Amino acid sequence: MVKSARVRRTQRDGAAGPVLPEDLILWEIFYRLPAKEILRCRAVCRSWRRLACDAEFLLAHHRRQPSLPLVLFNRNAFSKVPATVDAFDLRHSPAVRRPILGFSSYDECHKYYIRASCDGLLLLSRTYRLYYICNPATRQWCALPVPDVSNVVTLYHHRQSGEYRVLYVEQLDGHFSAVYYVLTVGSPLEEKRCIGLSAPSPSVKKWIAHARPLDQDNPPVLLHDCLHWYSGNYLDAEWKVVVFDTVDESFRCMRSPPVADNEAEAHLCRMDGTLGIHQVDRHTMTVQVWALQDYEMEVWSLKHRIQLPVVEMTKYAPYTTFYLMAVTENGDMLVSGSYSGLLFHCDREGKLVDKFQEACVNPEVLRLSFKESLVKHVFFERKDRKRVKLQRFFRGL
Repeated sequence: MVKSARVRRTQRDGAAGPVLPEDLILWEIFYRLPAKEILRCRAVCRSWRRLACDAEFLLAHHRRQPSLPLVLFNRNAFSKVPATVDAFDLRHSPAVRRPILGFSSYDECHKYYIRASCDGLLLLSRTYRLYYICNPATRQWCALPVPDVSNVVTLYHHRQSGEYRVLYVEQLDGHFSAVYYVLTVGSPLEEKRCIGLSAPSPSVKKWIAHARPLDQDNPPVLLHDCLHWYSGNYLDAEWKVVVFDTVDESFRCMRSPPVADNEAEAHLCRMDGTLGIHQVDRHTMTVQVWALQDYEMEVWSLKHRIQLPVVEMTKYAPYTTFYLMAVTENGDMLVSGSYSGLLFHCDREGKLVDKFQEACVNPEVLRLSFKESLVKHVFFERKDRKRVKLQRFFRGL
């Protein structure tokens, strides 16, 4: 166990003064390093390895990491460069791109779908039937058992037990009826639990029964042990946010801000540590960002009203429709130009900060964020201790 971070006063060379323990000095240095550098530090000496493997330190390091939007750079079939999924650090200008996944070929990339992101873990599916959980920072992975007739909704952390759990749905009767299950990652499929369709209103129950949480364009946001979805036009005007309580394992709805009735243009996000909704007026290209001011009372406040720099972006991508794809917690935005291969970085004031374009590449913002982690997980450990070969989604890194 790493020593407690306390300052000790000693007498050195005849002068009294604060002297920092070596572990504390290393902690403060390592704490600021990216995961890749910490892995390298483990090979330096035993004391460095002890700190860089300490569970308390790894959790603190993970909590300090920024939550970064994920972008798929999908090369076309004629490009020899591997397709990648990068995390965009928009706190810098130009933005720093961090490789997360790398596919060895164009064909391999098209076989995988990123379903969820949680605490530095990614949930991927291959041809909708094979599911994997991986940690890109450590390149560990494991297969996830899911019935053939099921689809995974999302991955989440159950804080009370410390487990990571998967919510998945089995669609019945021509996709107009669904049953939901919860399975702990690392457990056999036989231990799945049916949670039924507990909902407070017929409209919410209908939304759940039609398996609307499977919509990859509106992934849930985890906050206060609850998963949140924005339902768009599906529910009543004032109750558009559907909530799944991971403790009670039940669904409910909550009040939403007065955004326009346009499901394709409004999305949930994290904003200043709470729940946010960003929406674009297609006529004026004005962005409104709402933040949940009081979670218990369900009170929302308008955080930002931003005019996108359409005139400037049009200079680089004429005759293009622009789509707001991601809003970070500090208000930075990623805007996509349809069929142009361009991504634009705009700040919370509506200023165009940077643009990204590569030959033979069609960037796709995944509406998921990634927070790097080196925290150890039991479900990655193999009982036979055999070395696991590198999966295809890591081979292009």
